Amino acid sequence: MILSACTISPQRPAQIKGDDYAYTRDYLRWLIDKKMKKNDIVGLSIALIDDQKIIWSAGFGYADEKKKIKATSDTIYRVGSITKLFTATAIMQLAEQGKLDIDQPLQHYLPQFSIKSRFKDSKPITPRMLMTHHSGLPSDRINRMWGDKTAHFTDIVTLLKDDNVATPPNTIFSYSNLGFTLLGHLVEEISGTPYSDYIEQRILRPAGMKHAYIDANLRNDEHSSKGYFKKKEYATPHLRDTPAGSLNSSVVDLANFARMLFANGDNNGAQIIKPETLMKMQKYQDGDAPFDLQKFIGLSWILSDRFGNEAGLMASHNGGTLMFKSELLTLPKHKLAVVVLANSNTASEVVSDIAEKALKLALESKTGITTPLSSKLKQTSPTLAEDLERLPGVWSSEMGLLKIDRHNNQLKVKLNNKKLDLVRREDGFYHLQYKLLGLLPVDLKELGKPGFGYMKIEGREVIVVYIDGQPFSVVAEKASPQPLSSIWEQRLGHYESLNAKGNVLLESVDLIYNEGLLQAESKIKVVPGDEATATTILLPVSENKAVIHGLGRNKGDTVHFFERDGESQVSYSGFLLRKVK
Repeated sequence: MILSACTISPQRPAQIKGDDYAYTRDYLRWLIDKKMKKNDIVGLSIALIDDQKIIWSAGFGYADEKKKIKATSDTIYRVGSITKLFTATAIMQLAEQGKLDIDQPLQHYLPQFSIKSRFKDSKPITPRMLMTHHSGLPSDRINRMWGDKTAHFTDIVTLLKDDNVATPPNTIFSYSNLGFTLLGHLVEEISGTPYSDYIEQRILRPAGMKHAYIDANLRNDEHSSKGYFKKKEYATPHLRDTPAGSLNSSVVDLANFARMLFANGDNNGAQIIKPETLMKMQKYQDGDAPFDLQKFIGLSWILSDRFGNEAGLMASHNGGTLMFKSELLTLPKHKLAVVVLANSNTASEVVSDIAEKALKLALESKTGITTPLSSKLKQTSPTLAEDLERLPGVWSSEMGLLKIDRHNNQLKVKLNNKKLDLVRREDGFYHLQYKLLGLLPVDLKELGKPGFGYMKIEGREVIVVYIDGQPFSVVAEKASPQPLSSIWEQRLGHYESLNAKGNVLLESVDLIYNEGLLQAESKIKVVPGDEATATTILLPVSENKAVIHGLGRNKGDTVHFFERDGESQVSYSGFLLRKVK
């Protein structure tokens, strides 16, 4: 489909209910054209689903710009973490058959699995915990995760034997690709069938997904999209963690998956998943962990009521690889869904925006239901006296180190070299002008009135995001300065990588002691991206181990220090580095 040259939004009718999605299609064509041009997106495809009908599907831009092959609704893209829905579905199929109990220890079914823990009386990890990202496992094994064709996802169970859990199980929602990689291994172990074959034979083909497939890479054929980084074509890297992100699909095939869901797990007489099992998967599973401030996860499905009570729960999942972005949103109550897939690294926020807008318009067109609008906050309030005392300091967040300073009666924030004001608004919470996409399981800008506030949970000082006055999620933890022992002082210096392999490379680390905190300044190279630096706080927990300070993804991971062949060395997430100065 050729992109529209129209620069003016189509005229919205007084009412779009019952218009057979005409305005929805017209508006989305305009919006996609506008956002693709503004964000340098090479190719994008979309599908809208109403119960058993694909009411609209289309492609925009190019699947292969060099060969001038246009993107269509049948173009195959990498869909990344949407794969997790299929891995979880496979696990639940096996549970239906009585072959596993998702609340039994994982080690009962996968005896090869073991991992160390520095926590006393830690609970065993179960398949349910893996599906809800509450297992306490590290988020990733980064080295060789991308681009190494010799790496295989079943290697993970062996690599974890010498690693440590990041938190005790059922402490906090912390997204983990490793958890779903283990679930895929579990599928193989119990079914006796290779993971990719199982998914294709038991889910994809029965669900009517004729062309979708599981593979560590995209096939090099005319049906598959190329990948683009800053509008330049690059080879799509191999992904080791197949069960966490290696589904390749078109929007039409994912639309057929949604159709199956709306038919209570059935497709033309093939019962892929029982209705009662599907209901369990799309029911809140979290809320009992001490740092779960609000429920938002089912069995792999991300759940939200942000469209309002009339719309019902939204069940969704997105995906992001180095060059592909994806979004699948469903409203089970009204049997509406949207799939958006794109082939450019710049498309993450765009794919999210388009999918949200598409589903809102489709809901209004079908039912007349409009989604709540958030009110803008304008008035500012004085900073609380207690916050002037307790908020200044260094905080660890998934965005990076957050440094808060007091200037008279105001709070200033430095984040990733950006200087911002922390302003208290009329709702009593603090506000920052900063994009949080990827930090939380849903995008804050769609959630009404987000704000930040201080809390103390189990003795840990944290900054929390509040939504419409209710605590939603922990985003940062305060670090307390502590003296450095002579052993750790000797380890300060510059370390260079010995074994980095693949598309995400930890090239070097500078270990420094600054503001009473042991900090690791890491230089990371993403092929084909730019080099980046990241600073984390390390907390020594023994003479040879330190953990990454903070809560959430990539926090709590263990960093090992040791001497080998007369050299000081360090290992982290599969990387091995040696001290050079």
